[in-house]
Amino acid sequence: MWRALAAAPARALLRTPPARRAASLAVSPAAGPADERVETRVAGLSPGQPVTLRAVAADDRGCLFQSCAHYRADSRGELHLGTDASHGGDYTGVEPMGLFWSLAPAGMEKPYQRLVPRNTGAPMKVEVLVHQGHSPPGSMPGPVVAKAEVQRLFTAPGVRRIRLKEGVVRGSLFLPPGDGPFPGVIDMYGDEGGLIELRSSLLATRGFAALSLPYFDFEDLPRVMKELKLEYFEEAARFLQRHPKVKGPGIGVIGTGKGGELALSMITFLPEVVAAVSISGCSSNTVADLHYGDMTLPGLRFDMKKVSVSDSGVFDIFDALDDPTNPANSPSVIPIEKAEGHFLLVVGEDDRMWKSSLYAELAIKRLRQHGKENFELLSYPGAGHRIDPPSTPFCQAKATTIKEALAKWEEKSGQKASEAKEVKLYGQVPPVEKMDGALSALVNCEKLSLSTNCIDRIANLNNLKNLRILSLGRNNIKNLNGLEAVAETLEELWISYNLIEKLRGIHVMKKLKVLYMSNNLVKDWAEFVRLAELPVLEELVFVGNPLQEKFAADQNSWIGEATKRVPKLKKLDGTLVVKEEEEEGAEGVEGAEGGN
Repeated sequence: MWRALAAAPARALLRTPPARRAASLAVSPAAGPADERVETRVAGLSPGQPVTLRAVAADDRGCLFQSCAHYRADSRGELHLGTDASHGGDYTGVEPMGLFWSLAPAGMEKPYQRLVPRNTGAPMKVEVLVHQGHSPPGSMPGPVVAKAEVQRLFTAPGVRRIRLKEGVVRGSLFLPPGDGPFPGVIDMYGDEGGLIELRSSLLATRGFAALSLPYFDFEDLPRVMKELKLEYFEEAARFLQRHPKVKGPGIGVIGTGKGGELALSMITFLPEVVAAVSISGCSSNTVADLHYGDMTLPGLRFDMKKVSVSDSGVFDIFDALDDPTNPANSPSVIPIEKAEGHFLLVVGEDDRMWKSSLYAELAIKRLRQHGKENFELLSYPGAGHRIDPPSTPFCQAKATTIKEALAKWEEKSGQKASEAKEVKLYGQVPPVEKMDGALSALVNCEKLSLSTNCIDRIANLNNLKNLRILSLGRNNIKNLNGLEAVAETLEELWISYNLIEKLRGIHVMKKLKVLYMSNNLVKDWAEFVRLAELPVLEELVFVGNPLQEKFAADQNSWIGEATKRVPKLKKLDGTLVVKEEEEEGAEGVEGAEGGN
């Protein structure tokens, strides 16, 4: 029913029946910076009249976003969102900007999208409407009694945007109007990658020379965040510091998530950086190793077994990151006590992406242990991971579907998934939870990568008739059921760092030559010997399973016992297997050569 209503012409939704009194809606300013508050007032209603206020906007792609809240007019038939409370809808209580920060995808749109402009040069137009009665979110609203349009500006008049391709550095430089010089700041976001200009354009509107700096998945930068070199960020800092419009002697850095963590590393190691704002950042290096000359900060890893996913598909990785307080992880700690500049740490106390409040506490503790008080902490109760400029719409993080992952891969690679021989869907953010039916499109795929996600079982491989290599490492897979669909073609299976205890069903893989399954849960020989049923298996990586760990002190014994049970192996845990008959033959040849 809702789909039919949603498809109705807009004029049907905006019909205005005869009203008893002439209601009016005023939103001021009608056009202003997107990070500034607006005043919303309604007049001309009946005393106590129930109304629903709605906000409607569209993003650059035409996707519709909306929000609503329930109010009652006061004794004068008026409303002021700055002082009157919402009684229902998408939020409750006194929230002057609630209609803006609660904007979410409309019912007919794909859920879990963020309303973030790609083109910061164009204003975002938001229509605010007053409807008769209280209508729940997603339902057909009552007749419109008043409406107004608001323009939210992300770039002030006179701000210049300059696309940057300076050496290896990429990004966009935003310069305020005027001659300057202006304070300079580098702006970075997290592991979503790409170029995000929202905050930089607003910083330029406030008088900063702001460099929006991507560090992967943009133009000719690396597609994935495997490792990072601080020299890239150093070159960006030097470029900005030396720019004629930038006031010296030093610059600042602001970052969110991984970007906040990089801000801490930059102020620690780069003398050009004298101030760092870390929003929801970690005080240790995470995910990707960070190199600077001969120094390396290894990245803390995520344990995908600790990721939980709700029934609605929202994922929670709060406990998944390696513990930075574990002494074994001390090489990853950023030595921020070496920094001479000032820190601003910003955290949301309800961050479910990771423990940003704890990481801020660890950073402060480290600074104080070295006699430093060069920091300020802003901690917001009820706030989550993504703390953006004021009134920016937020959304929950949801597991990525295969269909969504394929769409992103096609956009990045310029290939059609149905025609590609190699498809890379590893490390999705948010992670893939299920191998769903969308995999059936990969009819020509020979190599499929789905590692570092949150997959719990193998499924929907029936249409992949050409698949030779399947990568499923770092997931939550518990058994090998589902592989039979590719038994006639699969030659290599990479499935390390999962939860596999039993190898039942692997015997059907008649063409499997290579099996990487380190760090699983196989603990007895009865399961291991099932590998002898694979007629062409040559290479096996099995280190980190409980069975192999029993022989951790004696690698030769492990190789001897394992190859006794699976005699066709040629390579085990990276070591070439030399059979006794081969050794005897070699000795015989050496003896014959010595006799000559």
